[in-house]
Amino acid sequence: MAKFDADFAIFGVFAADVVEGISIADTQISYTNESCIELFGELKGKTILEVLSEISGSRDKGHELLDKCRSEGKLAFEGKLAGKIVKYHSRIIEYEADGIHPSMKCIQAGLTDITESFILKKLLYGTSKALKRAAKAADEDTGDHVERINHYSHLLASLNNCEKQFIEDISQFAQLHDIGKINVADIIRLPRKLTVDEMNIVKNHAVYGGIMVKDLTGLEMAYNITHEHHEKWDGSGYPEGKREEEISLEARIVAIADVFDALVSVRPYKKAFSYDRTRQIFEEGDGRVMPGHFDPNLLLLFLDNYEKFIKIHQTQLK
Repeated sequence: MAKFDADFAIFGVFAADVVEGISIADTQISYTNESCIELFGELKGKTILEVLSEISGSRDKGHELLDKCRSEGKLAFEGKLAGKIVKYHSRIIEYEADGIHPSMKCIQAGLTDITESFILKKLLYGTSKALKRAAKAADEDTGDHVERINHYSHLLASLNNCEKQFIEDISQFAQLHDIGKINVADIIRLPRKLTVDEMNIVKNHAVYGGIMVKDLTGLEMAYNITHEHHEKWDGSGYPEGKREEEISLEARIVAIADVFDALVSVRPYKKAFSYDRTRQIFEEGDGRVMPGHFDPNLLLLFLDNYEKFIKIHQTQLK
């Protein structure tokens, strides 16, 4: 019987021997740990296809997931089981049954109850959207701008091969980068170029934004983005003058997205730069924006995929 050291695991575990002549779909579960029974009921005796179909919501989807498991030797996805939101993860392994007979295959699987974290994530994302609406109410240009920043940041994080959860989070929290501008909305709305003193006040939006989300559980990435997105790779940014990897990855990503959108968009005090001129500024600098301001690896990814960022900008303007 397939079994592994999971009797005391805090998540549900089951295993099933793959018997010669019987398809994986019809393979029956032969072992479940106590946590699995307690969380999801007794699964022993059910087939792999039955369990995958129940979690995914349909038999067709169950077959699709089974095919993926066969081809890749492993499987991970989220679904529902016994009224709970679960993370399913499994692998197909070979093991020696008794040292005499040929090696056998079995499926080892884990089921984690992620209901609470799923609900928390929805609440956090809802908070993020509410804060974004507040920023948009304070300034329409800023509101449209933050909408696009999510898309740019999602793309750049994906190009950088960041983890799936990181990409999902940054695509929700990047929009909060300018939330601190609520505190300086009256100055931002002035239909002219700002004075040096006014610009220094506006720069405080990075501090104000950080204060708004600091110490809120689950919004750590949002804090890093709001507080650090004006820090620069060469240490010439604000509010703390951080440099290189002292700056969080999420803030380094948003920094590129933020500057790109600012350059190619109309502002009360400037016309939009052309895409070609904007690229030239990122490559050569113009005194205010310099290549040394950005993470060089992220900048290279951005420039190598520049047309994709242009497409996002054009699509979001429609």
